[in-house]
Amino acid sequence: MKNSPTQTRRTFLKSTAAASLPLILPSGHAEEAPRFTLGIQEYTFHRWIRQGKLTHLDYPVFCRDKFGIKNIEYWSGPFAGKHKDKKQLAELKKRSIGEGLTNILILVDMRQRLDSPKGAERQQSIDAHMDWVETARALECGAIRVNCHSGGDPAENMKNAAAGLRGLCEKSKDSDVKIIVENHGGNSANGEWIAGVMKEVDLDNCGALPDFGNFKHNDPYKGLAAMLPWAHVLCAKSHNFDEEGNETGVDYFKMLKIATASKFSGCISIEYEGRKIGPVEGVNKTRALLEKAIAKAQA
Repeated sequence: MKNSPTQTRRTFLKSTAAASLPLILPSGHAEEAPRFTLGIQEYTFHRWIRQGKLTHLDYPVFCRDKFGIKNIEYWSGPFAGKHKDKKQLAELKKRSIGEGLTNILILVDMRQRLDSPKGAERQQSIDAHMDWVETARALECGAIRVNCHSGGDPAENMKNAAAGLRGLCEKSKDSDVKIIVENHGGNSANGEWIAGVMKEVDLDNCGALPDFGNFKHNDPYKGLAAMLPWAHVLCAKSHNFDEEGNETGVDYFKMLKIATASKFSGCISIEYEGRKIGPVEGVNKTRALLEKAIAKAQA
C-alpha cells in the first residue's frame, strides 16, 4: 500500500520532540506549542571541532547553555570512526538526552555512493549506512541524512538513487530511524529532482531535508516547495549577512512564507557556514533572522 507524504511526515513527527503537541496548563486549558522549533547542526562548529576549541561530547550542552537550543543535530565527521563505540555513544547520550535535549538526526557523509550506477557499490553503501542507522537508534535520533549526489544523466541518476534508497529503507524499516535526502550536490541540488526520487521510492521511512542554501544554480523557492511534502526537518543554512541582518544568498522571508503555506511543522535547524564572522555570532544572526521571518510569515 502506498503512503502519502502527509502520512510519512506524521509518522516521523510522532517520534520527535519537534511535533506540535498541545501543552496542558494547570488551568486545564490547552496551549498549542509553536509550529516551528529551532535546532542546530554540528557542522556549524566544524572548524572549532577540528581546532580543538569544542569537542564532540561537549557540543550538545554547549548549544543549550550558549543559545538555549535543545534540538541537536550531529555530523558524522566528529564521531571520528567511533560511531559503533558503545561507550562513546552512551556518554554522548548522557550528555544530550540525559541533559534534557532532543537528538534529531545525524548528517552522514561517506565515500560509498548510495546512488552509484554500480549495484555492488550501492550495496556497500547500504551496508555502511546501516551502521549509522544503529548509531542514530542508540542516540534516539529520528533520522539519518544521506547523500544522492553522484550526478550524471538526471533520469538514470534518479533510477539509481531510488534503488539505493529503497534498499536502505527496506533494510532499516524496523529501526524507527528515517532515511532523509538533502539537496547536497549533483542532481540533488534540484528540489524537483529530489521530489521525483521520493515519488519513485514511495516508502514511509524515506523523506527529504531541504537546505535553504544548497540549491546552487537551481531556484531555491521552487526547490523548497517541491521538497516540502516529504520534509522531515528544514535546514536554515547561512553564509553572509547584509547590514540589516538578511542572508545575502537567499530570501529567508520568502522561504518561511513558502514553508508556512505548506503542511510542514517541526524543527528548523541552523547551520552557519560563513567565514566573515565566528560561529557563535553566525548562529545568533541566523536565529534572529529566522525568528523575524517566522513571525512575519505567521502574522
